[in-house]
Amino acid sequence: MKELFKEFTSTSEADWLKKIEVDLKGKSLDVLKSKPEPDLEIIAYHHADSAVYLPENAAIRNLSRNANQWGIRQEFNDNKENNNDILEALNDGVTSIGLSINDPVSFKSFTKDVQFQYISSDIKYSSLEVALKTQVPSQSTLNFDSIALNAEKGSSDIEMASFLEFYKSKPTHKSIWVSGNLYGEAGASTIQELAFTVGHLNEYIQLLFDQNYSLAEINDKITVSLSVNENYFVNIAKFRAIHALISLLFEGYDPKYKAKNATIYGKTNLRHHAKNDKNNNPLRETTQAMSAIIGGCDTLTVAYPSFGTENEINRFRRIAKNIQLILKEESYFDKVVDPSGGAYYIESITNQLIEKAWAIFLEVEHKGGIVKSIESNDIQTRIGENKNQLIADLNLNQRTFLGVNKHANAMEDWVNLNPPKMEEPTAFVALAPFYLEDHFTKTNLR
Repeated sequence: MKELFKEFTSTSEADWLKKIEVDLKGKSLDVLKSKPEPDLEIIAYHHADSAVYLPENAAIRNLSRNANQWGIRQEFNDNKENNNDILEALNDGVTSIGLSINDPVSFKSFTKDVQFQYISSDIKYSSLEVALKTQVPSQSTLNFDSIALNAEKGSSDIEMASFLEFYKSKPTHKSIWVSGNLYGEAGASTIQELAFTVGHLNEYIQLLFDQNYSLAEINDKITVSLSVNENYFVNIAKFRAIHALISLLFEGYDPKYKAKNATIYGKTNLRHHAKNDKNNNPLRETTQAMSAIIGGCDTLTVAYPSFGTENEINRFRRIAKNIQLILKEESYFDKVVDPSGGAYYIESITNQLIEKAWAIFLEVEHKGGIVKSIESNDIQTRIGENKNQLIADLNLNQRTFLGVNKHANAMEDWVNLNPPKMEEPTAFVALAPFYLEDHFTKTNLR
């Protein structure tokens, strides 16, 4: 291949840019720049002379794997689903289950006949008491994310000491879970979500490091969950950038320590689920799933709408699972590790995400860390600014939401929606899922 390239004359970047200008017929190169998110600017042209390309960075490229295998995950709550639901999903192709446990006594019956040794599983607890009392398989990843639980309630009910007690009680499990998707689902931009996720993780690392746990032990027990939004190429870069950011975080504790890649979960973002023309939701979920897989997530949950009739919810649940099966069994997304590696466009976005997210992370740390920033509503204010921009873009038709502000289905009755009412006051603003459609005014349709 190298000999073949000798047959062609190389073109300098300056000459290449002149040719682009000619092809644009007098238009500025600025037309090839875009802002898929308010705090992210990207360009559509890249040349080898100035491209960001770090092929040797194994952390970003996730080259520790020999295939792009990922777990097809579905979530189950012991208050909503039952044992038959779990077994049916496993028989239909699900390879990873996420269990939300509220009653430790019922865990055994809830998971009867589940062969944990052949699947991946994670278990989320509603409280420390439930976490300590529930007898779980040794293979399961554990999720007692006290920071996220507090953020969702808007109250600091669970102290970090409770997380430490939980961690000490589960020495053989992967037990450091960071719900970074919480920020994305609440309306954060990709850069914000990455920054807040790293700050969130740092709270646990600092706590355990101060207790004299080694960086290697801490590293081995980390699982990070990220949301997958509507920006296809940005998502690909996001799931590559998180590895570099975690690596930078560990270097802050010991420059000589080389962090191993943490386990990364992806979950499609609910903010673009729509009640109007809801059959478009699986299309959005498909492209979101593709981007997370190409980016290298280890496990993926395709979320499905929880609204509609029981038959509709069951159908969308089945489609959510089948999307991943098709991508794996028919599209062969599991065959190539880091398929976007070397693409100047993706490498450039990845680099920008790393630099900008790290800068915000440092700002948050200088203010006392993520917990204090949540309790002071600083994080909520930052996320609110991004939410407001998304809402404005939607209502000004500067951002397409298929079936809502563009190409609405005239054969279906329009469902009028309103932003959710304010809940009872809490100690600080709770981080709740954000549905963009709720903030759309139909009179703005063109």
